[in-house]
Amino acid sequence: MVSPRIRVRLCEALFSGVIALLLAAGMAYRCHAQTVAVADVSGIVADQSGSAVPGATVRMVQTDKEFVRTAVTDSEGRYVVPNLPVGPYRLEVRAAGFKDYSQSGIVLQVGRNVQQNVSLQVGAPAETVEVVAAAGMVETTQNGVGQVIDERRINNLPLQAARLMARLTFSTAAIIQTR
Repeated sequence: MVSPRIRVRLCEALFSGVIALLLAAGMAYRCHAQTVAVADVSGIVADQSGSAVPGATVRMVQTDKEFVRTAVTDSEGRYVVPNLPVGPYRLEVRAAGFKDYSQSGIVLQVGRNVQQNVSLQVGAPAETVEVVAAAGMVETTQNGVGQVIDERRINNLPLQAARLMARLTFSTAAIIQTR
């Protein structure tokens, strides 16, 4: 039979171990959340009359690294491409009986959920409709204000604000991009 004193110590050790395990798991999750710099792109693919185009292949190509993610539209023409690394992208859409669609100049920023609707033109798939002008990226799923500050703007700050760079580095969602 185990004495009450030993039983109390065993319970304390077990409780401390469980608390330590929970804290370690929580810290690992928080560290992962701080290092991820992703954005989502979603939208609707329709024809010129506004009818949904189901089964269209949507590709997001990161232009500086040729990283590619693919999605297929559902029965209502909707698509979602989640967790894309931030950076410049090209949107490509293909569907049977329609001209290929390509839009460059899409720049994804941290935590942004971009809505990018596409209107396909009827025609041979060998033809491509290329959109070069970038549309404004509008946050459609969250209400909030954010801004990406590039290195040039930080370097042009007065000397007193130079400590801002150090503060931003330790901020939860700060990503420093150098070119």
